[in-house]
Amino acid sequence: MKTLYVDFDEDKIISNMEDVVPLFPLGNMVFFPNTVIPLHIFEERYKQMVDDSASSHNLICMTLMNENDKNNDDNETISKIGCVGRIISNEEIEEGKKNIILYGIGRIKIDEIIYSKPYRQAKINLIKSIEAKDNSALYKRIVDLVGEWNLLIQDYNDSYKIKIDPNANFCKLIDSLSSIVVSSSLERQYLLEELDEGKRGVRLIEVLESRIDYLMGKLELPDDKSNLIN
Repeated sequence: MKTLYVDFDEDKIISNMEDVVPLFPLGNMVFFPNTVIPLHIFEERYKQMVDDSASSHNLICMTLMNENDKNNDDNETISKIGCVGRIISNEEIEEGKKNIILYGIGRIKIDEIIYSKPYRQAKINLIKSIEAKDNSALYKRIVDLVGEWNLLIQDYNDSYKIKIDPNANFCKLIDSLSSIVVSSSLERQYLLEELDEGKRGVRLIEVLESRIDYLMGKLELPDDKSNLIN
C-alpha cells in the first residue's frame, strides 16, 4: 500500500517544526533542500522510524556519515549540518520493508543526538541561507552552462540532459543542480554547509565548467565520479 502526501504547506511545516526529529545518517549521500530522494527502508529500527514519523509530523533528518570512520563515536562520524525532509510517499512492500520519498525542506544544524529509541533522533535548528545581493549574473551563467552541457551530452546520451525549472529561484536552482552535477559526497557536503548562496553558485559554476571541459576533451577529471557521465 502506498500513501502519498503531496498537499502540504512548506512554510507552515517550518514554522511548526519540532526541534527533535528522527535522524537517518547515510554514508556517501547528501540530501539537499528543494530536492527529492528515494529511500529503501529494510532495517527494523528504521522501519519503526518511518512508522513513528508517519504517525506524527512526517519529518526525517538526513545527514552524511563517514563510513570509513565507523569505529569512532557518532559525534565524530555524523556531519552536524544536514537536511530535514518531509515524507511525500510511503509504500510498504514485502516483509514490512518500505520505499519512501523525502522532499527536502531546509538545512539544519544538529545540536544533540538522542538515543532514547532504537533509531537516532536529533535536536535540530533550521539554518537559513545568506542571499546574494545580486545573483542575476550567476543565475545567467549557470543557465548558459547547463545549455552548453545539454548540447554536448545529446551526442552521448539524451537521458543525461539537465532540465531546469524556469520558475526556480536562485537558491532552489543551485540546490537542485548540486544534487545532480556534483558527485563527490565531500563536495556536496561543502555545498550543503556553505550558507552564502553566492559562494555556492560560484562553486557550482566551477564544477559545471570542469564537466563541460571534460566532455570537450580539454580536461581529465581527477576521478570518475560524475553522476552524469558514468
